[in-house]
Amino acid sequence: MTPTEASSTPHLATEAWPPRTEPADHVAKRVIVLPGGGYPVDAPLLFWTGFSLVEDGWFVQAVRWQDPPMHAGFVRGAFELALREAPAADQTLFVAKSLGTLAAPAAAELGLPAVWLTPVLSDTAVAQALSAYPAPQLVVGGSADSLWPADAPQPSGEVLHVNGADHGMHRGGVRESNDVHMDVVDRVRAFAKKLSS
Repeated sequence: MTPTEASSTPHLATEAWPPRTEPADHVAKRVIVLPGGGYPVDAPLLFWTGFSLVEDGWFVQAVRWQDPPMHAGFVRGAFELALREAPAADQTLFVAKSLGTLAAPAAAELGLPAVWLTPVLSDTAVAQALSAYPAPQLVVGGSADSLWPADAPQPSGEVLHVNGADHGMHRGGVRESNDVHMDVVDRVRAFAKKLSS
């Protein structure tokens, strides 16, 4: 599917992922993916998360942006655009990384099941939304992530808090960081399977 440009924000687009995925009008299960500010869907943690969900029968609609404004209004608009441009579905899962998690209040309003990868819990609106989230959620972060302050409200639902992991979910060298990423992917996959069981 060719990326669709938003007329008012030419640096924002959504697309079926991975590239060359056949378009569809309706799917059983869809995932809306919002990336980090400089962490696209092709970056390791989102890539393997999305790839595993595609393997499990989910259709992925991913947002792409360049130099995004770091504010919730822009992120909410990207989230709403992806929902409009994704195929209709019987079930929707929302996956967001870092900047994308600023859409948490909007996702909460819709009651969408969600996976939050390294949420910006230093943002009061995000922290409050995740502490009282109205749908199933999996929240993933690391103890060395400065955007997950120790005094932030505790998220509800499932929480994977990895000791020593930073905002990129890196810990130690390449192999140890890869192991952390695969552990996260396994948890996301299990969470998504419970939603559709």
